[in-house]
Amino acid sequence: MEIAGFEPTMAEDVARCYNDLIEPVPDCYPVAADRFASVAGLASNRLRDEELMAARVGGDIVGFVHVGIALPAEEEDEPKGEPAVIRVLAYRPGQRTVGQALLAWAEQWARQKPRGALSAWNAVYRYRFYHFGFAHLSERIGHVRALFGMNGYEVANSEIYLTWPDYAVPQVRRPELDFELALTWKEGPIGRRLAVSAVSGQERLGVCNVDRGQASEGPNASDWCYCEWLGIAEASRGKRLGAFLLAAALAEMRKAGCRHAAISTNGKNYRAQLLYTNLGYRVTDYTVAFGKEL
Repeated sequence: MEIAGFEPTMAEDVARCYNDLIEPVPDCYPVAADRFASVAGLASNRLRDEELMAARVGGDIVGFVHVGIALPAEEEDEPKGEPAVIRVLAYRPGQRTVGQALLAWAEQWARQKPRGALSAWNAVYRYRFYHFGFAHLSERIGHVRALFGMNGYEVANSEIYLTWPDYAVPQVRRPELDFELALTWKEGPIGRRLAVSAVSGQERLGVCNVDRGQASEGPNASDWCYCEWLGIAEASRGKRLGAFLLAAALAEMRKAGCRHAAISTNGKNYRAQLLYTNLGYRVTDYTVAFGKEL
């Protein structure tokens, strides 16, 4: 087996490896070879020194690993300490020696930088065309998850995904709070965002941000709305304001032509999970990010 640096002639084979990897993952779609035309074209704005290495056996590319070095953290959920990063590790089930060789190369690369820690498959560094926003490594890619675990990686973060195909707008009673409902649309690069806010005077009691057509690059992205944020001021919690704002946002998205709804939350946020499943969403995927001290 040879671990070789990426060349443009590898694009079709690397794309095939990626598409094979994500085939069982819900809300992931195959991509064309031109998405892998260059490492620069895949680059994350939260990384430096990115490299993509392919595993080759007898002239055939059978897997790849994409690495980089994290920039200083800007958000609370970003890994601290500028660790080395494994963005993607791809190989077929049953070819563990390929995955192990790629992982060993990535760890050696990190030590040479030198980095004292590795962050693996964190959503901060996801490919733009992978899954919905905030998605780490899907539980459906079980062989890669198991490989990380067998090599001493620990779960560093998690995100659970819930979807609602052909959703029915939930009927939620307006909370007994004094507020006005404010709707704001904003055009994005590939879609639109709706902010539904509960405003009382100069105070915002809560907000629900929902994206249409820009949380995923699927073929029917405009049919989907994805709740990117739902936040309620502490004093207004426990009064069903979150459910009301989400229902109001879904109603507006239905008027705009959306058919399907998606949402996600931290894997340990059981309060949010209970709210979403009670409204009508159903769990479709569980994703985790890994970390390891070198």
